Amino acid sequence: MRGILVFSIACIVLACLSVASFAYCDTLTLRIAWFVGVVFLSLGVAYISSLYLLFPLFKTNRLLDLLLKDTLHELNVPLSVIKANLQMLKMGETQENKLKKIERIELASDDLYGLYKDVDYYIKREIQDEIREVFDVKDIVDKEVGKFLEIYKETKIIQDVSSKELFADKKGFSKVINNLLFNALKYNKNSADVTVSLKDTTICIEDKGIGMSESELFLVFDRYYRGENEKKEGYGIGLSIVKAYCDESKIPIKITSKKGLGTCVSLDISRILYKNDIITSEQQRA
Repeated sequence: MRGILVFSIACIVLACLSVASFAYCDTLTLRIAWFVGVVFLSLGVAYISSLYLLFPLFKTNRLLDLLLKDTLHELNVPLSVIKANLQMLKMGETQENKLKKIERIELASDDLYGLYKDVDYYIKREIQDEIREVFDVKDIVDKEVGKFLEIYKETKIIQDVSSKELFADKKGFSKVINNLLFNALKYNKNSADVTVSLKDTTICIEDKGIGMSESELFLVFDRYYRGENEKKEGYGIGLSIVKAYCDESKIPIKITSKKGLGTCVSLDISRILYKNDIITSEQQRA
């Protein structure tokens, strides 16, 4: 509020000075010089006032950023201790009911560790310009499909993905495949098959679910958009994350869908294929 007040008073004072002094500028050159001076002075006052107004916000954001990074660093130790002790408990336990309890705790700790890795990933993206690495697309698909096998036991996930090395943000690419698979399984119908295939340089994730209308396809990448079926769980941010990653990595994405018949999402990965000349240039730069 104080910043707004200072800015308002400065604007009023400058306006009064301009009205009072304009009459004394008897030549066109003086009037243009006076006008330019007043504009620059106004911009300077506006900039200083804005900094004064936003300084508490900048300070709070900086403190929150430090707190998040420090807390994340400290979380790694207790998580490692939990995982190590769970392994020792499993080795010395023979009762089945207690083993099941330990496994549930282990799954919860794995989920917590996954959240830790997600936050760590976003911090690294903020610090580093690039976090690309070489990885196999088949390994990523196998890993992400494996996460859903226990959850969607009645749905068969057909994989037709051969090994192909990519040079990109591995964590981000994994999140893309995870989100697309989750949507395909969530909106599938009657436990129909879900297919993940790689043809040439195009990955396709296809379901035989509820599908989308043409009007939905225009909005599907909008953040928080959940489509016409709002009863399904989620917040409508999955596809916006996918689109942001694809745009950043220059991966063309295409969605074809028909209402009541299903949806197919295609990713053209030709621009992130591993090439020796790319790796060589990255090594030379390092």
